[in-house]
Amino acid sequence: MSHDYAAIVSTLIVALLTIGTVQLVSLLKRWSVMVRGLYQEGYEARHRITEALKTGQSPDAEDFEKLNIVRPGRWLFRVAITLGPYVAAAVWAVACVVLLDVQISVLRWAGADKPGMDPELARKAYRTVVVCGSLMAAEGLLRACVIGFGYIVRGHRDHRAAFTAAERHAFFRSVHGYRRDYRVSRRRQSNPEPPTPADAA
Repeated sequence: MSHDYAAIVSTLIVALLTIGTVQLVSLLKRWSVMVRGLYQEGYEARHRITEALKTGQSPDAEDFEKLNIVRPGRWLFRVAITLGPYVAAAVWAVACVVLLDVQISVLRWAGADKPGMDPELARKAYRTVVVCGSLMAAEGLLRACVIGFGYIVRGHRDHRAAFTAAERHAFFRSVHGYRRDYRVSRRRQSNPEPPTPADAA
């Protein structure tokens, strides 16, 4: 390993550490806000259910759903958003620790009086930079896909809650009809009919 290679590796590691630290802090902040909101919602629902039972009234069904104990899907979703960020944060933390360890080794090598070639350290630094850089890129793509899928699921759920089945079917029929008419009009524009002799005259 040469001093030029050590400088390049150090620059890349510092950049990856900066990105990883910012992403880790941002991820933990978003996760804490989301989980705090869920638990606050569950606490308020539990309070309303208790007050309703105390006064002899029937609790609202929506409050039971907010507790995430009636519908297994909602409970699993709550577990996923609770544990998922922990896993992602752990991956980011491990990547930062590995990068920091390699950076310290490179600095120790560069600070020696007569550093040797140390090909093992060069290979370790190369593998670490490639793996951690690929991991960070993959995490960004995966997070974008998850956010996009979440918007799709949320929009579908809101549409189902706002309209009846008959209204939703009428909506999809109108969309299909519009697309069919649009394709027909596009084909007519791309393949215009030849003029008839009467039109030419």
